[in-house]
Amino acid sequence: MAVEAINPAAAPPRVGSAVLRGLGFAAAALAILALAAARLWLAAAQPLWFDEAWSLMVATTPDWRSLVHEALNDVNAPLGYALLRAWTTLAGPSDFALRLPALAAVSAAGVLPLLWRSGPRREARLAWAVMIFTWWGADAFLAGRAYGLLLALSTAQLIAFAELLRKPRLGSALLWAVLGALAILTHYYALIITAVQGLSFLALRRREALRAWPAALAFLPAFGWIALHAPRLLAFAGADVAWHRIVGPGQALVMAAATLDPSAPLVGFGVALAVIAAAVLARGRDDRLPPPPWIAAGASLAALALTLVSGALHPSLTGRYLIPTVPGLLLGLALCAERAARPRLLLAALSAVWLATALRPDAILRDLRDPSPYGFEAASEVLMRHGARDVVFAWDHEVTRLMPASTLERLGSVFFRRAGYRVRVQPLIVRPGDDVNVRALAAATGPQPGLIWIYNRAGRTAARTHPPAITRLDPRWSCQRIGDATVGSLACWRAP
Repeated sequence: MAVEAINPAAAPPRVGSAVLRGLGFAAAALAILALAAARLWLAAAQPLWFDEAWSLMVATTPDWRSLVHEALNDVNAPLGYALLRAWTTLAGPSDFALRLPALAAVSAAGVLPLLWRSGPRREARLAWAVMIFTWWGADAFLAGRAYGLLLALSTAQLIAFAELLRKPRLGSALLWAVLGALAILTHYYALIITAVQGLSFLALRRREALRAWPAALAFLPAFGWIALHAPRLLAFAGADVAWHRIVGPGQALVMAAATLDPSAPLVGFGVALAVIAAAVLARGRDDRLPPPPWIAAGASLAALALTLVSGALHPSLTGRYLIPTVPGLLLGLALCAERAARPRLLLAALSAVWLATALRPDAILRDLRDPSPYGFEAASEVLMRHGARDVVFAWDHEVTRLMPASTLERLGSVFFRRAGYRVRVQPLIVRPGDDVNVRALAAATGPQPGLIWIYNRAGRTAARTHPPAITRLDPRWSCQRIGDATVGSLACWRAP
């Protein structure tokens, strides 16, 4: 009678190992639920910061024509505004409603790796999913903007690009192009990674890329809008209104580290170095992963470098503009961990580190205590409590001189309108060197005047040379400051 050989690899896993894996999955699931709950909590509790208030202003314009007008006045791409307008029409303009789409988009971004069946192995995809979902941390600070949508689109675009390399067909090219165009219409910096991916496809699959040229027509709406928006973008690019700083070597390193884990950049950077070292030391192992994921991750690294170079050449870059590169960089970490000598352990460690940094209690409580000082929701509420009816609105920023008075009036009254509070808002066009104290007091008319002054004394602003001193110049006024002496907003009112 023949005796079957026993294959050790086919032996059932040890009970202890299965229990440990089960406990690990349960702990990760509880941490993910806790993170989702913290995000919802902060989204409901934190007031909007300035950029979110701008989103609210554009999303609540009276009609779509007005939305297009305000989108063209702004420097940002329009898709996020259009989707927020459609959403707030259904869900209302509350802070929580404004933030919910971005929170949902971040969750969707975390699910996408799990649906990529032809990608890396399950353990690597699971760790990648956890890192993407936790990357944003718990902070709701940017939730009322399009960055959550950008993260989801960039993740989908990365997977579509890897699939395009694996199966270079017209349908795959069209899907990648549509996602790339949507990402560009969400944020213009997505142009860089889209260009890197497109050129990589052309270089690696030239014949198939040429046959799939009709897919490039999907970019026409995005490029058409950019052409329409170009004069305004050039105005914002002027050296006299640029509010970002040139990116130096040290800042570039900090930004690159933050693309891995903005909740704890140094931790993320250190873990990344350790994982890469483990992968290099295990270079003798057979690489059982398909090449396309590695190429996609490499394209993101190249796009990161090009984006940082653009910030070194022109003061137009801040850390959150690097989001289009984030999914690919995190994928690269998961692939390196998969290549290491003990891949499961290393992938589990990656998930644990990213969950731990996102769920730091001190950071969550700090975010809850932070009243979003560079904003004016709290200032608007202060003036409503004190019955102000004629409000001077001063947004003391480098780009204010580019803004039409109608846009500033609509912005300054956004929280009053949402509350159904009748008020007349008079915007000030503020320039560096102005004394907002003198101008605001001169403009404050009517029996129940008020003032909202949003300032940042670290920039090239009027407040830098003439800090807030309303009550000193006119003791009849009372003021409440949200923030500190450097960055914040001032709400002032004068009793009848």
